[in-house]
Amino acid sequence: MGAKIELELASMVLGPFDEEHRFALYEGYVLNGRHIFIMDAGDLWLRQVNKAPGMDHLYIDGESGGLIIANEVEGIDTRALIETIITELKQINGLQFLLDIMLWTKDRGDLNMKLEHLR
Repeated sequence: MGAKIELELASMVLGPFDEEHRFALYEGYVLNGRHIFIMDAGDLWLRQVNKAPGMDHLYIDGESGGLIIANEVEGIDTRALIETIITELKQINGLQFLLDIMLWTKDRGDLNMKLEHLR
């Protein structure tokens, strides 16, 4: 069995939205102090976050958009699902991920991953 996955239960502020004063607060699980898994409308999202200065367990949405990791998972033990996803992804390499997951994701649009920087 692998090492225990360390997840911090925390909140994330997302926004501002259409109006400069409108923000949303989400509860989720932070991985490595830089990424948070949150539920929104039944979907499990992964977003990059930054720690809010001087606040415990509060993060601010990062500079990138989010990814929907799993659809329609309302009512499922979120932490257990996150731990399962992390464990499974740790067991595959990057090429296997691209071929087996990214290319076969239903309703996926074209992506430009800009991997030329790997040269």
